[in-house]
Amino acid sequence: MRIFPRGREGDPPIVIAHRGASCRALENSLAAFSLSLTDRADMIEFDVRLSADGEPVVIHDQKTGRSARENVTVARCDAARLRKIRLKNGEPVPFLSDVLDLIRGAVPVNIESKTEGGIGASLKVIDGMRYRGEIVLSSGLREECLAARSARPDLPCGLVTGRPSASDIAFCLRHSLSSIHPDHRRLTVLRIRKVREAGLPLIPYTVDDADDFIRLVESGADGVFSNRAEELRKAWRERFRGGG
Repeated sequence: MRIFPRGREGDPPIVIAHRGASCRALENSLAAFSLSLTDRADMIEFDVRLSADGEPVVIHDQKTGRSARENVTVARCDAARLRKIRLKNGEPVPFLSDVLDLIRGAVPVNIESKTEGGIGASLKVIDGMRYRGEIVLSSGLREECLAARSARPDLPCGLVTGRPSASDIAFCLRHSLSSIHPDHRRLTVLRIRKVREAGLPLIPYTVDDADDFIRLVESGADGVFSNRAEELRKAWRERFRGGG
């Protein structure tokens, strides 16, 4: 998979649609994912939490209020209850099976587990659907990364972090993680160099400014997560055509 890592110098960086085309549609909604499919995104990222009965729900926050018309705690509601809740755009709250059924392998996906057990439950859905598209797993929870490596060592898995510490880098190397995903606001030249020296692909989040994007890639990032993925891809193409 091209994300791990870029090939030759000058190859375009990967720009991952963060929660879909979330600058043009509600984040983590089927509408946002549909726009990313139309854009032929490099990859679509989305978050997974678990319902009270263990079903993977595609939502970022612990509570639904920021993106839905009702405010409930995801982990305290069973799947049947959550399916009755409407997002602010009128769609039902999506489950992992809904999103994978929409994408159908057209572009790679990055499933980020936000909670303990999210990786295992997601893999159960993936296997049950016999999903054949390209998948990257990730989490900011080290236990979830370990679960991914144990259950599916064939799938890439990245560690989500704030500032990529020496401990983070060592953890990734020790457990053969495929990449590290830090907060771009906490990256320094020294931190980027340390990650690059370790041989880890570096995919910062969440980068929406074209100048920041170009600077990060020129400093050594292999790509970025962005709410404005299509705009950044266009900025890279224009820069390349312009000869830098």
